[in-house]
Amino acid sequence: MGRIAGVPNKLTTEVKDKLQTVMDDVVSQLDITEMTTDQKIKMLQIGLQYLLPKLKHVSEETEHKDVPLFVDIISRDETGEGWETERRPLNISNSE
Repeated sequence: MGRIAGVPNKLTTEVKDKLQTVMDDVVSQLDITEMTTDQKIKMLQIGLQYLLPKLKHVSEETEHKDVPLFVDIISRDETGEGWETERRPLNISNSE
């Protein structure tokens, strides 16, 4: 029989609380004036991962319709016996 859904794991909660206490003690003992610039940057780099919310990738993709760039115009030739094909560019406007 396991724990009831929605009830936090007691062991995990205790470990997190103890770890938080240790971290608070270590951070309070840090003397920033004795740290090198590299050490300060590394501390910021690690600490900000836990302070700032992680952003999800947001895509601004819109649905695009495939439209032809050219249109083929097929008509009878001058003799009326054959066909002629003419390719013209399509004028595309953004009014859709």
